[in-house]
Amino acid sequence: MPPSSDFNDFSQTPLRRTRQLSFMVVAIVIAWGVAIGFFEHRLLLLLPGLCLYPWLLPWIEERWAGSPERQRSLEVVLDGWVMGLSMAAIQFSLTISLFFAIMLNAAVLHRAASQAWATSMVFVIIGALSGMTVFGLHPHLSAPWPLSLGAGLGTICFIGLNAYYTRKQYQAFLQARNQVVQQQQEAILLSRKLVKYLPPQVWESIFSGRRDVKLQTHRKKLTIFFSDIKDFTETTDEMSPDALTEMINHYFDQMSRIALKYGGTIDKFIGDAILIFFGDPKSLGTREDALACVSMAIDMRNMMKVLRHRWQAQGILKPLHVRMGLTTGFCHVGNFGSESRMDYTIIGREANLAARLQTAAQPDEILIAHETYLLVRERILCKEKGLITVKGISRPVQVWSVVDFRRDLGAQSSFIEHEFDGFTMHLDLNKLKNYDKDRIVQALESAARNLRDRTIL
Repeated sequence: MPPSSDFNDFSQTPLRRTRQLSFMVVAIVIAWGVAIGFFEHRLLLLLPGLCLYPWLLPWIEERWAGSPERQRSLEVVLDGWVMGLSMAAIQFSLTISLFFAIMLNAAVLHRAASQAWATSMVFVIIGALSGMTVFGLHPHLSAPWPLSLGAGLGTICFIGLNAYYTRKQYQAFLQARNQVVQQQQEAILLSRKLVKYLPPQVWESIFSGRRDVKLQTHRKKLTIFFSDIKDFTETTDEMSPDALTEMINHYFDQMSRIALKYGGTIDKFIGDAILIFFGDPKSLGTREDALACVSMAIDMRNMMKVLRHRWQAQGILKPLHVRMGLTTGFCHVGNFGSESRMDYTIIGREANLAARLQTAAQPDEILIAHETYLLVRERILCKEKGLITVKGISRPVQVWSVVDFRRDLGAQSSFIEHEFDGFTMHLDLNKLKNYDKDRIVQALESAARNLRDRTIL
């Protein structure tokens, strides 16, 4: 049973017992006053009602109130009315009425919010007026001291019992709170374990309530990254299983750190391949998502250089090289599978194209589709690779090879690139032959003369 249920079950019984005690004290005082001749004999008619009222109240609440809030409101109303009626019945004897009022106030402030006190006092007045119409008004400002003493002792017993149950209720509340805190800590520990099986962005959206765990997908423009290790099986064939496991896990760990740094959603690891996408569940916009994805790929390529030196130092003779493919386009993304087993992933032509571009890439090369190039070309230098034919795609695909960030190329760059509307120039100085240099200069000078002599409207 949840802690809140235990606490509620515990709190109801003490409240009923203190109410029973308070109205038992009222009934005993009235019966005693009648016995010594201080109160009228007709007040004996009140005794059955005073004794039965606290026992019948739960039945009345269940029948007429319903919700716990309405039940508490009904308790405040009826307790105030009955106590006001009892005060009028004893003709507002000052000392005894004061003790009755003390018990009522203690009960109201214990069972309900402080705002209910005003409501209780209003119905005390209504109850007193009702009693005055029945019993008349013949005030007794004083009462015999034994009767006042008995009322005082009864009130003390009520306050003591009320304080005892208040303390027990507080202890039960602390225990329930500690159980809730313990359950929260267990849930946090469990969620930290589960997050390792889910992309952090997806885990966060689920636990924050922004995403439902149900079979649901939507169409969205994403930038998709796919990479694998070239000739992985042949390269690692002679390694022991333990060394291979340590190496591949270290590789995945480093690549994952880079992916999370740039905000990528890690879809899955497929053997030695990695599928990552940008644009869901969080997106900075299509252009920024594409730039983040390409930046991540460049950072991964640089990290591979570091890892190769480390693996060579560990005795791995054949260094590993990665191939990467990136595309930008519309895919269906969301929860695929069944109600009992779901997988948050992407499906679509662009995801397949990213895998095909990775296959077409050279070792340590990053191939990107034309749409991705258009989004990142202002900040990323790329070389045109022309049209290539890939399996599963009916038409040739225009692809580009990522060189580096433009900011990192500096004055010693071997690439010269200019692009305007109607004009594109890409020079890779490392690939030019010395005997072609004069012909290229002549071609550029001829193009410059034609452009200078022509009037463009």
